[in-house]
Amino acid sequence: MSGSPSSGARAGSWNKGGSAAQGQHSSGRNPLNDNSLVRLGARLAMPDIHREQRRRLCLGLPLAAALPLGAVAADAVLEVGVLPNLNARVLMAQYQPVREYLQREAARPVQVSTAPNWASFHQRTMNLDYELVFTGAHMARVAQLDKGFRPLLMLAPDIKGLLVTATAQPMRSVAELRGRKLVLSNPQSLVTLRGLAWLSGQGLQRGREYQAIDTPTDDSVGAVVLRGEAVAAMCSGGEFRAIPEGLRSQLQVMATFAEVPGFVVLASPKLAPEQAALLRRHLLRFAQGSEEGKAYFGATGFQALREVPPGLMEELDVYAEPTRRLLQPRG
Repeated sequence: MSGSPSSGARAGSWNKGGSAAQGQHSSGRNPLNDNSLVRLGARLAMPDIHREQRRRLCLGLPLAAALPLGAVAADAVLEVGVLPNLNARVLMAQYQPVREYLQREAARPVQVSTAPNWASFHQRTMNLDYELVFTGAHMARVAQLDKGFRPLLMLAPDIKGLLVTATAQPMRSVAELRGRKLVLSNPQSLVTLRGLAWLSGQGLQRGREYQAIDTPTDDSVGAVVLRGEAVAAMCSGGEFRAIPEGLRSQLQVMATFAEVPGFVVLASPKLAPEQAALLRRHLLRFAQGSEEGKAYFGATGFQALREVPPGLMEELDVYAEPTRRLLQPRG
């Protein structure tokens, strides 16, 4: 994850040379619990990128017109967007094998980018900033419905929703949440939507029977619980694994309340069908025994890339409107 900042690197992204844009952490907090890497890049790097993209587009028009249908100029950057369910440094390390594999097999520069938060990532997705997107299943459905993104594959296994407490002060039952605080790792996640509905079904309404608090980064929920600022945390299995071992060893899983679909890989409507199909084949080969694939699955806890089951995206329609409300730009 180390490297000098690149003037052409997007916030929290790997540029085509493999270095990562970095931000200064003036707060003194552990950088693994800080999204300033993304925030700094969002202020400084984005305008240069947009100018470069416009320059590349203008200069590339004659070449693009001469290319066969579905072909891509060799120097055209493939922009891969990754949902910021973990902080930028962790994500860039996890998705470096994806970048390396696609860059080699597609024979074009590949850049992996994230965003400061879920809402801004979703907005960038809807603005067609990314050609390939790894995102939550409910967000993928909204992008499919509203912008015409095409689901290519999805990550397996499904994602576990966990309720976590301190080992030294465990809750004996969910009812003990009454009158206390619950910390949420990612308030806009499908795990959280399912988890809050699960609590509601047990007579526990947010804001009435208990108070829910958010954290600036999902891998700090363990610290919040251990400091006594919340009695329990709601997070995914992957987010729980991302908690540093020294903290995680002091926590225990009280309940697994749901399993939700894994991340969906989307192709932008800007990509020709032939380009999307080629990327899909590259990703399948990546997952089927490549060294990069083994490194990626070892780091993330996922085990495979698989077909999107028929009817799965349609089943997510019940979450479409709540997702739009949660992720709408703040005025």
